[in-house]
Amino acid sequence: MAGRYGMSFAKKHIEDGEYEEAISAATEQIDAGTGGPEPFFDRGTAYELSEMYAEAVTDFERAIEMNGQAKELDPFTIDDAYFSASLAAARADSDVKQGLARLDRYREVLPSGAHVAESRDWQKRLKGEMPSLLDRTKDVDKA
Repeated sequence: MAGRYGMSFAKKHIEDGEYEEAISAATEQIDAGTGGPEPFFDRGTAYELSEMYAEAVTDFERAIEMNGQAKELDPFTIDDAYFSASLAAARADSDVKQGLARLDRYREVLPSGAHVAESRDWQKRLKGEMPSLLDRTKDVDKA
């Protein structure tokens, strides 16, 4: 199934900013049992762009798992998307412990991932032990 040669319908919808349509197209491909890890990655991307971070994390984990066997997607691309969604979900959580657990989970899924050190730094930020650059610049416009 492709929207353009070499591109899934979901990816084409993502390019066009049509995230609900991308989610539907990827879900159809997943339900049909075709496409390997790519439809999970595409749907995870659409979820993340729709700020549905927990759903994105779940799909990226499935894409990582499937890609371990299929080797269809660039591992760093999945790692980067997974960390971004995990961090966004952690920051969106009202319960700090749940946010910390999300970043622990990143290291469980990808113990050699590209963002292991960052995940630990963000845990410190979530606990208030380390300020982020965002904390330092949030009142810049008031000066």
